[in-house]
This record gives sequence, structure tokens and C-alpha cells, in this order.
Amino acid sequence: MNSAFRTLTSFLTLCIIAAVFSFVPAEAASERVSPYLVEEAVVIPRAESPLSSATRTALIVRDGEVVKVWVYFTDKGFTDNDRFREKAASVSFTDRAMQRRAKVGLDHIVFADLPVNNEYINSISSLGGKLRRESRWLNAASFEVPVEALDAVQALGFVTRVRPVVTGKHRPLEAQSVRPDDLPNQSLAADVLNYGSSANQLTMINVDQAHQKGLSGAGVTLAIFDTGFRKSHQAFASHYNDGRVLAEHDFIFDDGNTANEGVDWSSQWNHGTYIWSTSGGHVEGTIYGPAYGANFILCKTEDVRSETQVEEDNWVAALEWVDSLGADVVTSSLSYMSWDDGTGYSVSDLDGVTAVTSIVASMAASMGIVVCNSAANDGPLPQTIGAPADAFDILTIGAVNSTNQLASFSSRGPTADGRIKPEVVAQGVSTFCASSSSDASYTTVSGTSLSTPLVAGAACLLVQAKPDYSPEWIRLALMETAGNATDPNNDIGWGLIDVNAALTWGAHFYSDYVMGEAPATVQFYDSSSLATSTWVWSFGDGDSASVQNPTHTFTEPGLYDVSLTIESSLGSMTDVKPAYIALLGDTVTFETDSAYAGKQVVMSINMVNSQPLERLIVPFKFEDNLPMTFDSAELGTRTAYFEHMQKVVSSPVSRRYAYDMWADDGGGSPALEAGSGEIMKLYFTLNPYAYGGIANVVDSALEPKVLAVSSKYMTYEPVINTGTVSTRFVIRGDLTGDLIIDISDLVYLVDYMFTFGPKPVCLQAGDIDDNLAYDIADLIYLVDYFFNEGPPPPTP
Repeated sequence: MNSAFRTLTSFLTLCIIAAVFSFVPAEAASERVSPYLVEEAVVIPRAESPLSSATRTALIVRDGEVVKVWVYFTDKGFTDNDRFREKAASVSFTDRAMQRRAKVGLDHIVFADLPVNNEYINSISSLGGKLRRESRWLNAASFEVPVEALDAVQALGFVTRVRPVVTGKHRPLEAQSVRPDDLPNQSLAADVLNYGSSANQLTMINVDQAHQKGLSGAGVTLAIFDTGFRKSHQAFASHYNDGRVLAEHDFIFDDGNTANEGVDWSSQWNHGTYIWSTSGGHVEGTIYGPAYGANFILCKTEDVRSETQVEEDNWVAALEWVDSLGADVVTSSLSYMSWDDGTGYSVSDLDGVTAVTSIVASMAASMGIVVCNSAANDGPLPQTIGAPADAFDILTIGAVNSTNQLASFSSRGPTADGRIKPEVVAQGVSTFCASSSSDASYTTVSGTSLSTPLVAGAACLLVQAKPDYSPEWIRLALMETAGNATDPNNDIGWGLIDVNAALTWGAHFYSDYVMGEAPATVQFYDSSSLATSTWVWSFGDGDSASVQNPTHTFTEPGLYDVSLTIESSLGSMTDVKPAYIALLGDTVTFETDSAYAGKQVVMSINMVNSQPLERLIVPFKFEDNLPMTFDSAELGTRTAYFEHMQKVVSSPVSRRYAYDMWADDGGGSPALEAGSGEIMKLYFTLNPYAYGGIANVVDSALEPKVLAVSSKYMTYEPVINTGTVSTRFVIRGDLTGDLIIDISDLVYLVDYMFTFGPKPVCLQAGDIDDNLAYDIADLIYLVDYFFNEGPPPPTP
């Protein structure tokens, strides 16, 4: 065969392959939403030719004698609604999953939730097909099928079409190692998280302002699809300590370990470690991800051994799995596009309804999941995004540098059907992240892979703040408050996200009052960003209003959740602010106590608190009128179950001390419930030579005051009531304590000195001659007083 003929043959083969992999079924091109998201039986007509000759040829060219194909089925083994209801009754998901799906009206089982018919799977297996993955959502399964069995597979009456399993690509990213001693020592205020080298990538999208509002992604579940993870890295230690890694699965080897395994290349977990740390890492002073307090599901979907190619059925399986576990947000940095040999998807396929991953990504959004996917790194030319970045209703993310300049490599839109892509951007140039080279190493990496987890982490903060918002609303909130929202384009989309501004999108309100003493009158203001026709306010005390800007009076101390529900063009939308109005009436009282000189005083500190408290910081000081020493402190009757009490200030010279007390780092102990009673005991010893009736005021230190930390992210100072420690007044010579000096006192002193009787209650009582000691002179003094009309004992 001459070279010209070989060139022509290769060209024709590539044309055939390109045609096959750009094939769009007629029924799919007109559908944005899957026909399977319904509560009824669905039957898809069998295609006239489930497997075309061109597809067959392309598969053989690509795979050889055993081809990788998706086989789509006409139904799930039944065609009537009675059988649908019977099957649906046997399917269940976690409460977390159903609560998330309720946001989009799918808190019930639909056709897409039912398993693929096992008899169909077995029929193909009996023809020599090796099952790879099943997809409930697509009503399909992927197989490795011998070429000679393809005709028999497509001839099965329940097979509607056969398509290639497409491979994706993940281009190597640029990494620059950073030693721990290269990290900046960033000095921040005490109430601000120390982000270390991750500061810029967070502050440029205003994540810091969201964190200061108490948002960390807590209670939200982020699923990460990637190459694997160095799970032992210090950036993830708090997640494991708190039990927030909910599940993991390796979709390459089908096991429960997403770290490197024996057959993996050493670099397998590199990329996933970057992504997890960027979205949710947590090491104070070194790295924070936006969603450092979230729950995590880890999915190992990409195999770096095969020239960075990865097959789409792993991605589909992972998405269906995390849906069943209740994932709220997915971050994925995968791009399926054409390869140099012509396989994969073409630009014309990127219409949101052709690529398998794009179809299921859109379905995930319809089921309540916020899907974030990288745009790819094939810029600067237009139409360089890959699948599933072309999907409807997801967030496709491009990359900018640390000064918000577009990265040249960041892929551009539009999609084949003309939609703007990407939606938003974040820092993807020299983004700081954890490195898998050790458990404490870090690096900087460039790529849209790194901007994507920043946006995904930001989405977690929005889901936490707006738990009832659908993925569509979360997506719009980030887009319509981004830096280029007034003029979106196919380079940066709607621009650099602003998490803090996104929190105000949709239903939103504020007031002229947040915390103080009861009663209080508060003016509320509607600041919703959407045109609104009705307002329904709930003030948390049983009262409500239906005007735009109401005034309300709170009469009792307490912590009040306030909400505003508006009716807008997008439907009913609610802004809930937990613990928004705090009317305290809280007090901390240093209870007065006294003792005889030389004895120990036990002072109780009592508190009246109107809300649950997770932590108390109690500083105190005392005067020096009365010589005394501070011995120790212990938890009170109300805080006895607290697991931690730490002295944080100790200054005997200035008589200032402070204790920090909290229930439990991991949340195992409950907060201190609202109520009253003892929170702490202080022990002092009085100087034995102190005169009676002398007092020291014990008070909260001037700086800081007593701080009470609420379980709902609020720190405040209660009203302080001072107390005193004093010596009890005594009469010198009154050893029996009956407030007179008589012969019984002389007997008491003789008994003490000669027959080992009880010691006087304090030095002044028995030191008759005021020489600061008990001796025979005291006895002589008292005898002289009683029997020889000597002088009375001097007054202490």
C-alpha cells in the first residue's frame, strides 16, 4: 500500500469516527430535561438502526476486537404505571438526599431512580459482554463487547441504541513546590481566620466576609470527582477528626479506598489532593478552602495511567452514587473532547444534550445538586470548552490570575447552541493548595481545575446560608452578582464571583438593630434584588407582618430567628437569618462571700443566659485592700460536664486571671442551655493576719470582659455584677464565737494550749495581747482581765 493511499484511508477513517461521535439522536436534540424525571413508566421507541455501520467501523478502529459501548434500553422491564409504583416502593434514598431533592420538587421516586432491568444486563452478558457500569438515569449500561457480538446485541428487542463510551482528557497542570518555611507569616486580627498563602484566592472573591458571618459550609456535602487523594495530609485532618468525610469510592478499581494503591502511578493522587485542599482544606495559618467546614464525599474517577484519558461511564456512576448519598455540590475538573485520533466529541456536539456527562450533569441540577465543572485549559480560541462544561444549569468555571486577568489557557465558549460559557471565573493561576508529596507539603498550581473548587466551595457557603435555594438560584446568585454581570461574554462569562454579594441575591433583608437588651423596637428593611409583589415576615416570637419594611417590638430576652418570604418572578423565595435578633438580659454575678482571716473563701460565679452557649471566657481581677491569694478555679454546677477548662491569663502581681471553658471540640457535648446558676467557682485564701471586716471587690477584668460564645455564631458581653471577698469581724478574746468575752473563752484557750483542744477560729480571736502569736502571754493577759481588773483585749 503506497503512502498516498494510506493517507487517504486514515483521513476517511477519521471522518467516519468524527461523524459517529457527533451523532445526536433526534429525540435528544429537542430535550433539555430528561424524560425520566417523572412518576410514571417511560418507554423509549427502539431506533431503526441501534448501531450504524459507521459507528461499528469507528469502534473497531478505536478499540480493536473488544469495544467499549453504551447500550440504551427501551424501558426498565415494564411498561405500565402499576408496575412503576410497585418498583418505586422498593427504592429508597437517604433523608439527606430527599431533603435536597425537595428543593426542586423531587422528594419522591421517579423513573430515573429505578434500577436498570437486570434481565437486560444478563442477556448482553450472555452474548459475551462484560458489564462496566449501569446508569439508572440514562436507562443504559456500558459494556466491553466482542466485535463479533455487536450485531446480536443491537438485535435485542429492548435495545434502543448503541453508542461508544467516550474518553476524556485531563491535561497536566503546572505546579511549583512551596516549602513550609516559604509560607508567609500573615498577621491578622484575633477574630479573623489566618488564611496563610491561600489568602488572595479567597479574599478576591470575598470568601473572608462570608466566613466572618459564620459560614463555613457546615452541614453541606461537597462531592469531589478526581484522581484520588492523599487522605493523610494535614489539610484534611480536621475533616476526619470531626467525622465529616462521609463516604469514598474508587470507580477505577471498584473499592472503598481513594488514596493511592499498589497499581497506581505515584502521581495518581496529585490532582485530587490539589482540588480537595483548594475547596475545603483547613490548616490555620497555612491554608483554608471556602468550605472548610463542609462534609465531603470522595470519588476517584480518573485513571492517570492511560495517558490522562478517562472514560465517561465512571463519571456518570459517581454522579448517580453521590446523588443517592445526598451530595449538595459537586466539583469536577474533567473535560471530554476530541483527541488527536478524532475520537471523542466534536465542537458541534457541545450543545448540552449530546455528551453523556453533559446530560447527567443537567439531570443532577434538576435533582437539586449544584454541579461545578472546569471549562478546560485549551484557550485562548473560542469554542474550546469540553463536556460536561456545555451542560445546562451547571456552573462552568474559567480561570483568572491573582489580579483578575484572564488566563490565556482558560477555555472559551460559546456552546454549539450559542449559550455563553463559562458562567464565572476565579483564581486559577498559581493557586495555593496542598501537595501530595508529603503530609505537610504545599504548592501552587495553574489551571481551570483550580478555579473550579474555589467556586464549588463558595457554592457550599451559599447552600448553607440559603438551604431552600435550588441549584438554579444558587447559580444565578453567583452569576448575577459577579464582576461582569452587566456585560457577560464567552471569555469570563459573568465574571469574578463575589460570595458576599451573592448572599444578598434574591430574597434579602436587614435591620437597624441586631443585639442589645430587651425590650427593643426594630426597624426591618426589604433589600431583595428581585421585583417583589408580596412580603411575609416572621419575627421568631410568634408575630408576623406583610408590609415591605415593618417595625416590630421584641419584649422578652431571647434569640430570635427572622425570615422574609417574597413572591418574585422566579417564585416564592425565603431569606432566613438564624439568631438574627439577640435580646440578652444576660448577667454574670460574682457572688459575695467571707471567711475568717487565714481561711479559704469559695466564691461562686453565677450566670443567667438567654441562649445556648458553647464557650465561656471568664477573666477576673480583685483589689488589694485585703491581703489574699488566688488558689484555683473549677467548673460550676451548670458547666460540670464541660470537657475543657484552661487558664489563659495568670498574673499574681496585677491580680488578674482568665479561664477559657468549652463543651467539646467535636460537638460531642451539648451547649450550655439557656438558664441560670453556677458556671464557675473561685478559691481564695485570706491572709491570717488580716483584720476582720476588710473586703476586696472581685470583678471581670477591664480587658477583656466576660465573653459568652453562642452556638449560633455570636459572641457578646453579659452585664457584670461585682462581688466581694471579706474577712469576718471577730472580737479579740471571744474564742467561742458567742460575741462576748467570758470565762468559757479562758477555758477554751487553756484547753488549746495544754490539752490539744481546737485551734481558735482565727489568729485575732486567740491573740489576746496582739503580738501576732499564740503564747502564754495571751493566757496571762486574759487571766489578768478576768481576775485582776486588767485592760480588755484590744479591738482587732
